[in-house]
Amino acid sequence: MADKQYKQLGCLDVQPSGGCGFQVRAETEAELMQLVATHAKQCHKLDSIPPEMAAKVQAAVQTVTIKV
Repeated sequence: MADKQYKQLGCLDVQPSGGCGFQVRAETEAELMQLVATHAKQCHKLDSIPPEMAAKVQAAVQTVTIKV
């Protein structure tokens, strides 16, 4: 088995009291941010992510290693 690194983020990582259990994992941070933006628009009715929220999102991104 080989190890592969992914970027990971969950709504609870950004806003622990928010109650949204969404989690996403992607190969790149750019791909992750696109998925997060789509989720924010569809589920949280945000047309764009405000700068203060974007900073929280960026700070909460984790790199995880998965055996594949």
